[in-house]
This record gives sequence, structure tokens and C-alpha cells, in this order.
Amino acid sequence: MNKQKIQWAGNGGRGNGNNKRHTWSRRRSASTEQIPKLESDEEKPTAGMLSTFSRPAVEGVGMKARRLSLSLPDEFVVDSCDLDKEYKSSSLMPGKRGKCLGKGATAEVRIMARRGTFRNEELVAVKEFRGRDKGESEDDYIKKIKSEYSIAKSLHHPNVVETVRLCTNRGRWNHVMEFCAHGELFTLVERKLFAGGADGYYSPDDRLCFFKQLLRGVDYLHSHGIAHRDIKLENLLLNQEGHLKISDFGVAEVFSGEHPGLRAAGGECGKNMGEVRLCEPGICGSLPYIAPEVLEKKASYDPRPLDVWSCAIVYLTMTFGGCPWQAAKPEFEYYARFKKGWDDWLQDHPDGQIFDGHDGHPKCGKLFSLINPPAIKRLILKMLHPLPDKRITIRETLETTCVKSINCCCPENYEDPACCVDATKKKQAPKISTTKKYLHHHVPPKPENKIGKALTHRFDMGDGWT
Repeated sequence: MNKQKIQWAGNGGRGNGNNKRHTWSRRRSASTEQIPKLESDEEKPTAGMLSTFSRPAVEGVGMKARRLSLSLPDEFVVDSCDLDKEYKSSSLMPGKRGKCLGKGATAEVRIMARRGTFRNEELVAVKEFRGRDKGESEDDYIKKIKSEYSIAKSLHHPNVVETVRLCTNRGRWNHVMEFCAHGELFTLVERKLFAGGADGYYSPDDRLCFFKQLLRGVDYLHSHGIAHRDIKLENLLLNQEGHLKISDFGVAEVFSGEHPGLRAAGGECGKNMGEVRLCEPGICGSLPYIAPEVLEKKASYDPRPLDVWSCAIVYLTMTFGGCPWQAAKPEFEYYARFKKGWDDWLQDHPDGQIFDGHDGHPKCGKLFSLINPPAIKRLILKMLHPLPDKRITIRETLETTCVKSINCCCPENYEDPACCVDATKKKQAPKISTTKKYLHHHVPPKPENKIGKALTHRFDMGDGWT
């Protein structure tokens, strides 16, 4: 059996030969115009690991988009408290009390603990927002913070970071949220824990389990009228049990139903669901993960296909240790190759429907020829359909046979039975009248440089404010 050689991403695409990295700094990428165009290289299937940050836009992002899609009241129904009354600096890590986990242009995140706990302290991540800009009214500033908080607070799913409290401290607003001890998937991919062969820590089954958890989390959001609009490895965290958690709702959009901050919603998402409100043209998200219809900025768009596209990019980046392209624009070599494959195939298949068989899907370059099994390859191509109205929905991905067959170790929802079956032990008596869950032991190994786990945990800072 011939094995195709894959060139895995190296030092994050920096090219400076210096592996030293400040793990607490927010990751930034250049604008589309500043990203270097890589030379054609048939031996390298990806564009490498590209650091990203959430892009603001003139339209279609943050509060501006929400004003266009529905009217918000002057006051949100949001309770707040004084941070110091309920939380304290953590004493769980000696010498690192209140340690800063991440800094950005709009916020910084620190680790704290709930007051009144002594043993097995309940650690939380506290996101402190920057002060109001000079050209920004106090009302707009507070609305932006409360809008993001009320959306995040309304979400309750095993694959979504739990938001706990809105607090104030010394004139600054703070979001208190679940602390995910094992950090971002970006860091784990960068450490080559997903690399193929003997060097990789995570197996293909692990990778598929993470993918299914992501799909479940996004399906929960969409079924409750919320689009994330910035799905990427940096915004996917691992909690203490090794379960995937979607974080950072700084550019999330309420595309249907009541905004959770409205009194009519009572703090819940998915109330009075109805027609889909489109987002105004404008880039929203992080460049390697943004769908082409959003980058074109030609028309209003449904934000749900954007999330589907981003989930597929996450899978490819996680699988091959690098982004498939710098941005979904024809001037970039990798995307141009992908787009040509689709254009050629659509000429002979104008209905755009992928099917089983040799000519059942477009040939989009070396990267896509390496995806196995074939059913997953076809699914990823359906998620990356260049025409958003023909792109598979997130619910349809979960209903495919290949995704249903993925053994997932995380409960599907909070009502799911807690029973688990250890997939690593072949001989284990089945339990009657329970749903099987599989333990894949996703907890990553400690990094060789002995950096504390808190320091490997970074947050994107919600740069999607206008």
C-alpha cells in the first residue's frame, strides 16, 4: 500500500525560524491585502497555520447589524453585580493570583474563583472590557456589552461555553464565564497533536469526535436563532473533561426570534422564532474561515451558511495542521485551485448536487484528495459549496450517515443520560436502557515547556465592534 506523504505545518507560518511565542498575546493576522501570496507548491496541501483575529466591518457586524435586523430597547433586562463581592483572585495556583490569560484591543481575561469556596475552588474566566471610545456614546457602549452578554448567557449546551455573570469593577464591565482548563484547539493543532502517523497524539476518531461536537454546538445555536459568525480554532476550547466548547459571541447575530436581552424573551434564546433576518454586507469573522459570499460584500447574506463553511475549515485545519487557504478569494493560489475544481464540475452538473461515484464531486486539489473516508470528503465539500443556497445546512450534516456513525464522548444535551462506554476497552458489558457514550480521553498532554495550563488558554477579544 502506497502512502501519500503529507507536509505538516511548521512554525505557524511565521517563517522566522524562531519558535518562541508569547502564549498570552492575542493572535492577529494581516488584512487580506497584507497576507503574502504563497508560491504554487504541489507538495504542500495547505497554507499553513495562520494566526487570526476577529474582523470588524462597516456593516453587518455587532450592534450595527442587530439594529438593522430588529429594534432593541434602551435598556436590556440584564442584572449585574460588583465583581469583588462574588469573585476573588484564585489561590489555586500559587504565585499566579488573578493571572492574566489574554489581552486584546477590546478586553483582557483573568482567572478568578467564586468567593466562599476554599477546597476545589470553582475557577472562572473573567473578561474585562476596554473603556468607552471617545466617539462612542455611553448608551451605545453599554448596549454592545449587554447585547453580547445576554446572547451568551441565554445559551446552555454541553458544547457551548457557559456564561455566568455580568459584573462591574472600577468602572469597567466584566463577563464571568466558564473556565476551560485545556485551552484552545488552535494551540493543540499548533503543537502538532493532530499530526498524522506515530507523531500525533489524537487519533482520527478523536478528530471526528471533536468535529461532531462542533456540529452539535452550532446546530444548537442555529435552532435557537443564533449565528456565531466567527467559528475558528481559537474560539473552540477544551474543558477539564476534554469536551469541546464554542466561545466568544462578540459578533454573534440573532437572525430569528426575540433577542435574548428583550423582556419578551425573558433571557432565553429561540423565543418567537420566525423569518430569517439577513445580515447586511460586510466582512465578519476571521479571514481563513470566512465564506466567499461574505468576503464579496455584494449583498445581504444568511449567516447560517457562513457558520457551516467555517466548521468545514476547522475540520480541514485540524486534520492537516494548516488552513486550506489564506482567504476564500480567487487571488489566492490555494482557493483559486479549489474554485476551479468547482467551476469545472458545475459546468457538467448544473444542479450542484454532490453524489456517490467517481464524478460525483468536484476535484479541488491535493488537499481534498487526502480526505478519508470518502463519505467525510463528500460532506466537507457539501459544507464548502461556493453557492450558499446549495450548501448543506448544519442540521443536515448531523443527519448524514457518516456523522451519525461517529462515536462521540460528549453528551448531546444536558438531558442526555450520563452513562459512558469506554471505547478503549473492547470487553465491557453493555448497560441496559442507556444511551452509549464513548470516552476518547481527549485531555491533552502537558506541553514540554511546562507552561502553566492557564497560560495556554487565550480568548479572542470580541473585536467585532464597529
